Amino acid sequence: MITGNKKDIAKLLPYVSQRLGTALQYIAETDFTNVKNGEYHLDGDKVFARVDRYTTESKDSKKPESHNAYIDVQYLGEGTEKIYYTAKADTHKVIEDYAAERDLLFYADAGEKDSVTLGDGVFAIFFPWELHRPGCHALHAGCAVQKIVVKVLAE
Repeated sequence: MITGNKKDIAKLLPYVSQRLGTALQYIAETDFTNVKNGEYHLDGDKVFARVDRYTTESKDSKKPESHNAYIDVQYLGEGTEKIYYTAKADTHKVIEDYAAERDLLFYADAGEKDSVTLGDGVFAIFFPWELHRPGCHALHAGCAVQKIVVKVLAE
């Protein structure tokens, strides 16, 4: 997992792949205030963004997830959210497998101890070898968020 702030993305660009750079530049250069929910293709199916609005939930009501084919670059246009994460291990049990149709696997409780809080310009990058549990309360109650997830093909 890599995390940083939108204002520092230019410093990170020389160290990442072209596709990941495209995703990060999209976050750095976009004012999400008027961006509607939907999918936005930045480089066909190799780099695309999904924008959605929802309310965060308790950690217990969310499931850890991973992706086989895509890296997630997660950012909030508004609100605050906590994402729990851990390295994927053979001991983590898949409980729902949507890999073929949606590149999404859900896991039983992964016992994540680490977390990152998105909001105030913070972004996080999750790789296929990491489990992450997004959409969790950063505070004690639900928070309305605008979530931007840029999917980057990891090949």
